[in-house]
Amino acid sequence: MRHARMSNGLEIITETMPSMRSCALGFFVRCGARHETPERAGVSHFLEHMVFKGTPTRTAQDVNRELDAMGISFNACTTEESTTYYASLLPEYLEPCLDVFTDILRPSLREADFRSEKEVVLEEIGMYEDTPPFCVDEKIRSAFFPNQPLGNSVLGNRESVSSLTVEQMKQYFHERYTWSNMVLCVCGCFDEKQLFDRRWPGRLEPVPKVVPMAKPLQTWTPEIHCMTHPLATQQYVLQCSRAPAAYSEERFAARLLASILGDDPGSRMYWELVDSGRAECASMGYIEYSDAGIFVVNLSCEPEEWEKNWQSVERLFQNVESGDITEKELSLAKNRLATATVLGNECPSGRLFGAGYEWLHHQKHFSVAEEVERFRAVTLDDLAELLKKYPPSQGLIYSVGP
Repeated sequence: MRHARMSNGLEIITETMPSMRSCALGFFVRCGARHETPERAGVSHFLEHMVFKGTPTRTAQDVNRELDAMGISFNACTTEESTTYYASLLPEYLEPCLDVFTDILRPSLREADFRSEKEVVLEEIGMYEDTPPFCVDEKIRSAFFPNQPLGNSVLGNRESVSSLTVEQMKQYFHERYTWSNMVLCVCGCFDEKQLFDRRWPGRLEPVPKVVPMAKPLQTWTPEIHCMTHPLATQQYVLQCSRAPAAYSEERFAARLLASILGDDPGSRMYWELVDSGRAECASMGYIEYSDAGIFVVNLSCEPEEWEKNWQSVERLFQNVESGDITEKELSLAKNRLATATVLGNECPSGRLFGAGYEWLHHQKHFSVAEEVERFRAVTLDDLAELLKKYPPSQGLIYSVGP
């Protein structure tokens, strides 16, 4: 792995994989929902759309035509903390691909494009509003991080997107899309020297201000917050509880605990509720942010069965908190995660996100072997300590159904 900061402030990290015959690149921008004010909610995701609408030197059609001509698979995504523009390609097209990407990261943001794309974003918001699990997910995250940027919706809402102006977007773009606020990650087979010797556009720019540290809800009432949705046919239950942040070494134990309780298949929830036919979905995941983390439990089943099923979930929580995880169970979870880690990182496009997000969050790099070793090193005592600090039974619960 190699790291350097260019003269314009852009950080570049690389991981060469000589046995591969392709490479992948991604520009990771520290620009997500948590960087938005209420009146600009959804602007990061909206801006992701606008980046592909053309530049002073390329139309939107030019961008697609050039990338398609090279056979490049490309896309973008926005999260609470970042926006990523990524591509998978053959090594000989790395330089022209970078030409296109560095150009679109300086979009024109034309008024006409802004107006037409706003309708696309509003339609996307409407589509998710018609999805019951999405609605309850938005509610619980907002409640779990009350009046804090990390509780913001990635899509925003109809009111904020409808009232957003192109001038507000341009101001936000100039605040967040500085080269010094980006990380370029390249993985696979490519000419590393050519990449670092490349002439990069722009000048050194200041890094934007850091947003306030997230503070998850510390206490909550034990009752389940119930909602109804006219399109719901099943009952959906979602629980959030506190978990380690991305910078913490405890995150490896957290992923193992989530695997033991809620992997699909192989977990306690799977055998208790899914394999038995009692629920369509019963899972637990671990989500890490730069300064906070959450365990998220999802349950979906027939409306008349959800209360009984949720009691089973609570019983599983009580069992692990009382210390009934066995060495064999931990070993099986380690094997699952070790296999998933290796398989997920065997190709350049898979390795790209692990390496990119790792650096974006806390300027560290772990090889695949080092990451697997950290899972292998977790003990039952580590899990017991984690459960004392982050008991999954102590969570905020929302439910939506017909």
